[in-house]
Amino acid sequence: MTTKTINLVEALAHERDHGVLIWLFNIGAEQVWHPSPRKGGMVDRDEQQVVNRMEEMNLLLCRSQDIIVLREKPDEAFLDMLQRLGFSLPRIEVPEPSDPLTPISELVLADKALLARLRAVADAGHSGGGAKAWLVPYAVTPQEEAIAEYCGLELIGAPSSVSAQVNDKIFSRLTAQKLGFAVSEGAVCEDEAAIRRECVRLAELADGPVKLIIKQPHGASGQGMYMLDELSKLDTLLSVMRRFGGSSPSSGGWLVERWHNKQMDLNYQLCIDESGGVTMFSLKRQNVDGTVYIGSQVPADIGPALEEEVRRCAYQLGTYLYSIGYTGMASIDGFVDEGGLLVPVIEINGRFTLSTYISFLSSVLGEQHKTLSRYYRNVTASPLTYSRLCELLAEEGLLYTPERPQGVFVYTAGTLSDISVKRGYVNRIFTLILADSWQEAEAYAHKLEGIIAGLGCL
Repeated sequence: MTTKTINLVEALAHERDHGVLIWLFNIGAEQVWHPSPRKGGMVDRDEQQVVNRMEEMNLLLCRSQDIIVLREKPDEAFLDMLQRLGFSLPRIEVPEPSDPLTPISELVLADKALLARLRAVADAGHSGGGAKAWLVPYAVTPQEEAIAEYCGLELIGAPSSVSAQVNDKIFSRLTAQKLGFAVSEGAVCEDEAAIRRECVRLAELADGPVKLIIKQPHGASGQGMYMLDELSKLDTLLSVMRRFGGSSPSSGGWLVERWHNKQMDLNYQLCIDESGGVTMFSLKRQNVDGTVYIGSQVPADIGPALEEEVRRCAYQLGTYLYSIGYTGMASIDGFVDEGGLLVPVIEINGRFTLSTYISFLSSVLGEQHKTLSRYYRNVTASPLTYSRLCELLAEEGLLYTPERPQGVFVYTAGTLSDISVKRGYVNRIFTLILADSWQEAEAYAHKLEGIIAGLGCL
């Protein structure tokens, strides 16, 4: 089906009765766009199973008329909490058969009965007897295009070939340079010899200790990024890179850049509609541990002048992406360096990110809150349920409820103790901390960390 977009920002924030959105959390699209046999052979199956259950955060965006495809029905306690807080529950579809590791789009394509039900929704919209329906995946690959084609659904997002082009760190850097944006000192390197030369050059330019980052063009959540803090360690690092990432990426290069001691990390979302309209929304400060995202701060509170500069760059970037055929959602990472310089683009994610799914909370919870998102990974000796975690928060006066609209909201349940390993049960705990002031939010965060520590982290 030809890819078309509606303005998702309007549909999610203001026109919540408009159309039917069919949601699909097909995380892991990078391996479809840019398959790597080495990475594929080193997948941590336990971790991947937990990652796949992050699909439940998609429920934060759903409207009552929508449909969401999940690999498993969520915990009823979690669904009850969503309803208590004012979130709308969509129709939930689970492919049959389902399993915890097969990519969700493959499960959908294998379930002909589910495809028929989705096609019936599309047919109702085309005939005028129902609302028009769109497929809204986390990312667009050939698999989601096949689902849309089979079901007669419009697909929100760029064609998979364009999405693959955009989801490339070298593309991000070259685009930023083309648009005249500030970029980190560094270069695209075609082979190991070029990597060595660029590392030496950047080290010679450094005023103090050397700190560089070498990036593969593809990969998410910090994968394929290698830190170098001494030139003497370069041979060892290159050996590790060859072992885990291969020495000749298919895109033709690596990135070598100076690492910045940043004032702040930033993320902003773009919605690019089919007519070329660009909407920037949900500017956030990011909490990053090295190269891995662990949380956000909303509102960003970066001051009007800097926010206006970000908006100007965002519009320029969105217009350029549209010119090469990209539409739909994009999530952009940038930063402000130690000297106050805005580097507005370090990575273009031509897809949803975890940050996107917490971008419309005000539509349900209101605008008044200062919000921190925090992510914790731990292993508990015994299973941790959603109900038990909420009980612990309530006992300490931390649980966010309609009666007490500040505190901590845990926004997934399927990522809790779904996997048993030798050391216990794996948990990924995704939380939102909502308060009237940043001081209160930080106080809640401090208490929350104490509760997490008391769960029996190993």
